[in-house]
Formats: sequence, C-alpha cells, structure tokens
Amino acid sequence: MLFTDAELRRVIADWSIQAPLILSSFRRDYARADGDPAIGNLVKELTAHSPEFRQWWHRHEVDAPCQGVRALELDGLGKVGFEHSSLIVDEGRHLRLVVYVVQEMDPQAEAFARWVIGEVGG
Repeated sequence: MLFTDAELRRVIADWSIQAPLILSSFRRDYARADGDPAIGNLVKELTAHSPEFRQWWHRHEVDAPCQGVRALELDGLGKVGFEHSSLIVDEGRHLRLVVYVVQEMDPQAEAFARWVIGEVGG
C-alpha cells in the first residue's frame, strides 16, 4: 500500500523521506524470507507499478527494526506525531504488526484523542 495507495501517500507526512526508510526495513524482512515466492512476487509487482519502489529497491539499503517517530497528516487535525514500533506476529509467514501511539508531547495529542472518538473534524 505504501507504494500503490495515493491516500496513504498523502497521509504519511514527509512521504518521500519516510517511504525509503520503510522500504529499507522491508528489505530486511525480504532477506529473511529467502526464496519465499510470495514475497518475491510482491517485489516484482511493486517494481512494475511504482517508479519510486523500483528506484529505491535497487539501492539495496537495509535498516534496523522498524521503530521511531513518524508524523501523519490527518483530516480535520493536520500533522500529528506518533511513536511506532514493530512486533513480529508470525515470523514464519513474515508478518509484522506496527503499533502507532501518539506522542504525549505532541501539541495535537489531546485533539487526536477527541478525533479518535469522533469529536473533531472528519
């Protein structure tokens, strides 16, 4: 979705900076999936459909585990900062769950809490 969904591209603040970092984390998982035809087919499909994926994939960059800070552009709120961390759900199937938690010190933290329950924008 990172490379094929225009809405997700809009939501991830600083997409052109974040996308290569996310891709480099994916490359780490790709290396662990040595020979898995499903992940190989995914790479082929993304290479065919996304110029950015194609360009950045050939850099062969590998990043440490997916964690840190990322901002999202949310309708009705604007830019909100989140801490994120990746958890292995099923290593055999190469599945990860990435958990996002709003940064407590983010000026939008309270507004985000109201947004989640439907009190803000939309």
